[in-house]
Amino acid sequence: MRIRRQTIAGAVTTVLLVSVVLEVSGCRAEPVEWSELGSGGRRSAASQTSQTPRSPRQVRGIQIVPQSNQEVADLSSDDVVRIMRRIGFPDDLILELGGEMYSALRRSGAARVLDKKTVEAILRINGRYVYITSRSRGTFIYDPATGQFGGATSR
Repeated sequence: MRIRRQTIAGAVTTVLLVSVVLEVSGCRAEPVEWSELGSGGRRSAASQTSQTPRSPRQVRGIQIVPQSNQEVADLSSDDVVRIMRRIGFPDDLILELGGEMYSALRRSGAARVLDKKTVEAILRINGRYVYITSRSRGTFIYDPATGQFGGATSR
């Protein structure tokens, strides 16, 4: 079977383009060692315990800390922006910490927003809704299906 040069060039271009997009979007992909792939359950206990989770990134004293939850959600970027604006984040912090918020809700299903050591907000996925409790803005529910907030109880 002969592979056309155009096909190879297209594949190389695609790989390069995807890697550039991931880098620009802040994907933070980390390289994987070949020894980690395909080893199944044969990895030693020492290599499993040596991998420590990264600590949350802090921007101007504010950090998003993932919390464990039974349910997760795959929110859109618009959903994350709406939620963070409702909590009270300024646009520049939404740009800097939006990825952490997205990752926390997608992977862990819940997140705490800390300003230094003070908890400013708690977000939790329950069913199809995001339940949000904010220290300064009250408690409300976000429905990703409609993009609407409901059940607000303000302070």
